Amino acid sequence: MKGQILDFSIQTNIGIISGEDGNRYNFVGQEWKDARPPSRGMTVDFDIDTMGSAVQVYLTQAQGLNQFAQNVEQQLHGVISNHDGKNEAEYNLVDWFIKCLKNYANFSGRARRKEYWFFVLGSMIVGFIVGFISGILGLGETPSLLLNLAIFVPSLAVAARRLHDTNRSGWWQLISLTIIGIIPLIIWLATETKPESNQWGNPAK
Repeated sequence: MKGQILDFSIQTNIGIISGEDGNRYNFVGQEWKDARPPSRGMTVDFDIDTMGSAVQVYLTQAQGLNQFAQNVEQQLHGVISNHDGKNEAEYNLVDWFIKCLKNYANFSGRARRKEYWFFVLGSMIVGFIVGFISGILGLGETPSLLLNLAIFVPSLAVAARRLHDTNRSGWWQLISLTIIGIIPLIIWLATETKPESNQWGNPAK
């Protein structure tokens, strides 16, 4: 059954859940099955024992995803704030990653090798962290799928700018669909910046 936590006392280790059937159910802290402590307002799934108490109390997946997303948003907001005001000579991996996110759908201009490959590395690290945390919280594959959707467009955009920096059109990314075309594409993405200006702008460094 689903319900919402009305109250939980740390002192007595007892809480109250309002079930979707309109009844209230007591539960003890030992029946709480989430890493985070129970608190008022949490939406939960639970069973009912023969005494009419709530047992096997879990945070619902939707509630877990919502809190997970809020935590990620807060962390990103802090990182982006710290990123502002820096010049590229001071950039680290996180700064390059954030720059690509801020240029979410920018398919014009040029991107140096460091910008592209740090974004790739940052995406892999974030993907690992999201997968690890969602595994611990029992959120399934949903957070990883949402992350992949979130970085899909900026991945295409930074790859297009990187190809521009080698004096090639961003449309060359399409050769990856031929499978064998992935090899030359990786080589181009790893090519040094062309020193001359081109139709996409001045050299990226």
